[in-house]
Amino acid sequence: IQGSIRPHAIIILPNTSGMELLLTYEDEGIYIDIYGHFTKETVLQWGEMPASVAYLQSNQVMGWGEKAIELRSVETGNLEGVFMHKKAQKLKFLCERNDK
Repeated sequence: IQGSIRPHAIIILPNTSGMELLLTYEDEGIYIDIYGHFTKETVLQWGEMPASVAYLQSNQVMGWGEKAIELRSVETGNLEGVFMHKKAQKLKFLCERNDK
């Protein structure tokens, strides 16, 4: 990537003893270890550029875009759900509360 990068979240992958991370930025995410080496060839690719990204206890990552909220598997990056919405908002924080 040339130019500036807009980071979203650094997610510690479950069951890795804190050694593997999912770095989300722009409209994608990459899997690396704490030394900066790629751990998976897979790249998480959002359908649209998220304004906010959050990790959920259900081992999913949620991305809030201008037209939809996407739920993706933290382990594989596969799309698991999409919720369409009409009102685009810029959120300061996107998080889970009481398993919701």
